[in-house]
Amino acid sequence: MSETKRGGPGRGQGRKPVKQGEETVTLSLRVTTAQREKLARLGGAEWVRGKIDRAKEPNNLLTGNATI
Repeated sequence: MSETKRGGPGRGQGRKPVKQGEETVTLSLRVTTAQREKLARLGGAEWVRGKIDRAKEPNNLLTGNATI
């Protein structure tokens, strides 16, 4: 019988980090089937992250006058 081991943890397994050293969180969003398909064509999560990073903050949030 062979002495090779099977199973166990493998190197490089699992989802790779978005940015090295930055923790990510899961976001759940409800959209229509058509919107989900369009999002996939636009680039999915990477496209959404880019839009969020490039978006300007509303002035009332920056000045501390926000009413939530």
